Amino acid sequence: MTIGDIIKNKRKALRMTQEDLAKAVGTTKATVCRWESGNIKKIDANRIQKVSNVLQLDPQLFFQRTEVLLPEEYDVIIAFRNADNGTRSAVKKLLDLSGEEKTPALDSLAE
Repeated sequence: MTIGDIIKNKRKALRMTQEDLAKAVGTTKATVCRWESGNIKKIDANRIQKVSNVLQLDPQLFFQRTEVLLPEEYDVIIAFRNADNGTRSAVKKLLDLSGEEKTPALDSLAE
């Protein structure tokens, strides 16, 4: 989940329109739309504080990697880290994460 997704979901949960959020933080509806779509990845510090306050979000969310893990994704990562080697191998095989790079041209020939 990206920060844009988080902004959009929280805005909707608070029953705000993009225009409502824009007015509350002193920007335009178009800017809010670009935040939510991921077309603007960097938001200035003053705006981050305003968005955080209006949407009741932790400002630290804006400083994380592009993708934010959902709680269930985090649980899967922790379970994988705590698993024995056999379980890890099985999960990698199930997800086709062999570690070998695939060549798209060769993969399409196999289909």
